[in-house]
Parts: sequence; structure tokens; C-alpha cells
Amino acid sequence: MSRPTPPTYKIKNWRAYNEALKRRGSLTIWFDPEMTWEARPTGKRGRQPTYSDAAIQTCLTMKVLFGMALRQTTGFVESLLQLNGLDWSVPDFSTLSRRQKTLAVNIPYRGSEGPLHLLIDSTGIKVEGEGEWNARKHGGAKRRIWRKVHLGIDEKTLEIRAVEFTSSDIVDLEQGNSGCDGCV
Repeated sequence: MSRPTPPTYKIKNWRAYNEALKRRGSLTIWFDPEMTWEARPTGKRGRQPTYSDAAIQTCLTMKVLFGMALRQTTGFVESLLQLNGLDWSVPDFSTLSRRQKTLAVNIPYRGSEGPLHLLIDSTGIKVEGEGEWNARKHGGAKRRIWRKVHLGIDEKTLEIRAVEFTSSDIVDLEQGNSGCDGCV
């Protein structure tokens, strides 16, 4: 049995094609100069935080988006601020590491009009352990640690309205009746 021949495309407008390829790599990051980068005094005893939660969250967002380590993130954010003409100081990697543990992320909430019908489902995520290939190849430990992500999705808008992380022994039905302690 012969393979079907793949379709051939003939590019006629090379200038538009090249520009489209260049636009795929374009990146614009904008910082609001009115953003509160420095932290306000907490009124508690001890050393006051230097950077606001928004500054820490911005740096950690860059870290996750571009898959960088904390030291690389510090250098990246420094260069972005310099390119934008802002003379703000950047949190060092140890500050980012320490503050990410206690960072309170505010996610905006939109109420629903009328009753809310949630569709509950879950998926498993492997969070620890060697890869299957490595275990087969080198005879490593076969034990895997799994967590479940339970999602509550609005039936009408298909927006995620609730998220809960649990151990793998919890089933969806138990999460659906829990009162949604971890609702977003």
C-alpha cells in the first residue's frame, strides 16, 4: 500500500510570509509606571517587606512563562525594567523563593446570575518520581506519587469556577459534595 502524497504549497507572497514568521517571535511586555512595586509598611514588628506582592507575582509569572530559574528570572526582569526606562530595584532570588511560599494571589471572581450548575471532573498529575523510561532502563523505583486536580466548570459559560488539589485517593463525588472549600 502506497502512502498518499502530501499536498504541496507554493508560497507566492514571500514578503508577507516572512513578516508573519517574524511576528510569531514578537514579544511585548509592558509595565505600568503607576504600579505599586515597593511594599507598604505592614504595621507588624520585624523587618518590613521591600517589594509588594504584585512585584513578586510579576517576577514569578515571568519565571513560569519562560521556564527560567530564579536567578535567571531576576536578570530577565532587571533587563525588562531597564528597557522600559524604570529604575525599580528587582527582588533577588532568595526573596522570590521565600515570598512565593506565602504569596496571596488574588484571582478576580465573577458572580453568576441565578443558580450555578457545576460540572465536576478531575485529572491526575504526576508530581514526583522517575520517568517511566528511566525506571525501565535503570531499574529505578516504580513508585509514583500522583495528585488529582478537581475542576468545577460552569455549565453555561464553560469557565472554571472551582479548583481543588487532593491526593489520588479522593474521588470526584466526594469533592463535589464537600462544599467546595477550595473554590476560586
